[in-house]
Amino acid sequence: MASARKNHAGSNEAAPPAAPGQQVRRRLVLNFPGFEPTDSVAQIGRLRYCADHTGKIWGFSVSGEAGHWEEGTHHALAELSADGGNWHTDMRLIQFRWNDIVHAYERDSFPGGFLKNLGKYFAFFFDGTVRRYRKASWRYWGFTIYPLLLALIFFAVVFAALWLATGSIWINFAVSLVATLLACKWPGNRLYVPTTIADWGFARDMVDRSNPEIEGRFAEFGKTIVEEITASDHDEIVIVGHSFGSLWAVTALALALGEKPDLLTGRRVAFLALGSSMLKIALAPGARHIRDHWQRLAREENLFWHEIQTKDDLIAFYKCDPFEEVAIAPPAQNEAGGGYKITRIRFSKGVAKKRYRKMRKSFYTTHRQYILYYDKRVSFDYMLRLFGPFSVRSLADGGDVPDWLDKDGSIRA
Repeated sequence: MASARKNHAGSNEAAPPAAPGQQVRRRLVLNFPGFEPTDSVAQIGRLRYCADHTGKIWGFSVSGEAGHWEEGTHHALAELSADGGNWHTDMRLIQFRWNDIVHAYERDSFPGGFLKNLGKYFAFFFDGTVRRYRKASWRYWGFTIYPLLLALIFFAVVFAALWLATGSIWINFAVSLVATLLACKWPGNRLYVPTTIADWGFARDMVDRSNPEIEGRFAEFGKTIVEEITASDHDEIVIVGHSFGSLWAVTALALALGEKPDLLTGRRVAFLALGSSMLKIALAPGARHIRDHWQRLAREENLFWHEIQTKDDLIAFYKCDPFEEVAIAPPAQNEAGGGYKITRIRFSKGVAKKRYRKMRKSFYTTHRQYILYYDKRVSFDYMLRLFGPFSVRSLADGGDVPDWLDKDGSIRA
């Protein structure tokens, strides 16, 4: 019988359950980032910084080479290791790169490029996708109409000011339109309007399959996945899709399975969907190809899909079952290790109050928190999933994860 211990109030409580023991000694991570201009080597540097911080919280240290480009590819590689009191885990990280594609959308000319992407943004209204967003998640629907509401506010303010000055409707209307367009650049850039519209432009091209750069990158990533998993003898393979990265990961993995159907057979594979943007594309009527790729993955017996959502994040579909929304049966629970779980979290449980308040001032900063460090021990810690001795599956199912490691990082016996 477990011994008892005293809590701060003096009452007896059961000792924490023992950790499941070291399950992962060697891990392969295939990491797909979201819509951000940071290159892969810099992203690995950020990840390493976060891992060092996380190690102080959990009692482990991280070592290994810095990330470097793989020549002739669009990914970077890093070989890293983590050491706790009584465990050691090696990690091979493949950080996929598409920031050059992001740059092409964000640095498009103004106003020409902005207006082009604006038309693609409105296409989501015209084909009924935005209506589907409202049904799936009111919060995401609010994020969708955010730039439109800002533009309407800009227009109304300018029109009202000109009306008081001149009283001419048509001249005021024309001048207000031009002023609104300029306001979308400044002060709109401080409110993320150009970035948001560029994001929607990219999303439309992904729906319509109209950008050959995207299609070519999908194919390359799929081949890389085949090569990495085929050569892998790791205890666990973790595929991460943060935000738009989930679309890249799903499509690339589906293409890899098309080339080699038994790619995942006999392997322990976890898919981490963090603040996923799958529904942003999959709910569009023209995105049948994305739904087909998604369905292909859902049939994999060895795939465990872990969806992590938070109410803090406006750029994701909180309290929504993404599989249910597109009528796809999720990976079934089975002896091969497959399954599906949604975990809903609050960043405030793991982030220090001062940092949390600062983070909440920007919905883009908040959206990135999934892949950053935490200031307290929490079961949803991303760095623990990449560097720690426990499998993604056990961390998803475990209820007392903060007690699994002692202060010195040893796995609790």
